[in-house]
Amino acid sequence: MCHDTVPGTNPKNRCQALHELRTLLRSVEILGYLLLCLIWSTTWQAIRICLTGYPPMFGASLRFLIAAALLLVVVRARKLPLRLPGGRPQHLALLIAGIVNGLGYACVYLAELKLSGGTTAIICASSPLFTLIVARMFGLEPLLLRRLLGMSIGLGGMAALFWEGQTLGDGQIRAMLFALVAAAVMWPIYGALLKRYAHDLPPLLSTLYFLFYTALTLLVLAPLRGESWPNIAAAPAQAHLALIFLAVFGSVVAWSIYLALLQRLDLSVLSTLGLVQPVLALGLDLVLREAQLGPRGYLGALLVLVAMGLSTWPLRR
Repeated sequence: MCHDTVPGTNPKNRCQALHELRTLLRSVEILGYLLLCLIWSTTWQAIRICLTGYPPMFGASLRFLIAAALLLVVVRARKLPLRLPGGRPQHLALLIAGIVNGLGYACVYLAELKLSGGTTAIICASSPLFTLIVARMFGLEPLLLRRLLGMSIGLGGMAALFWEGQTLGDGQIRAMLFALVAAAVMWPIYGALLKRYAHDLPPLLSTLYFLFYTALTLLVLAPLRGESWPNIAAAPAQAHLALIFLAVFGSVVAWSIYLALLQRLDLSVLSTLGLVQPVLALGLDLVLREAQLGPRGYLGALLVLVAMGLSTWPLRR
């Protein structure tokens, strides 16, 4: 029954209009979710292509600097205020989230020097399992028995993946550890921070601050790692195209959609993006003939996906 009636209007028409509005918003959410699955399942391979012409930290920082510059243009064009309504606490939260995200992407870019996009994606797919723990620590969502069971299965899947990694060599094992640090430590923290402190911000504005601080973090890490400024003119064309794709679609478009959905959906709902991304990324590995996993690795991947299904189902809005 609809109680949101306005004097002088037909209650039945009012209810129908509200129902149609909710249906439209739900359709937009589903479309945004599908777009995120498509974009972020291809960024793993795009990172590897970008690394053929750019060193890891500088390549990642350029990606997010370009994204932040584009977002600033859009924010100014739409005449959105740059001042954060939440003041210093909100600014500090976005700063910490950006630093943590930068450290996470540093781990991913280093991992993809040795790992294929699909292998990195499936390891990072364990992120939702740790996201649930962080969300509980922040008081955002309950930690249910079913979710604990899912986490246990997920850990078994990760063990199988690392067992497979031993057959690939020490370099691949270290790369897997880099990816696991991003999934287990870095990304769950920034997700919880954004969920709590950026929920009242326009997605474009929160994305601008978040990606700008991510870029600065990576820019600081580059010389600390001993990287020199890339010779952009000598980089292959495919590396430039990958960088543009990562900056525009993998950062501006994807993160704006993510933060918009984060305002309407539970963190655990969005964490199920990890159910789809690794499958598509592994499929791309096969198409590009970069597949690294053997039977144990694919068993581990399956266990991780089953674990995420148990941990995040049923979805809550």
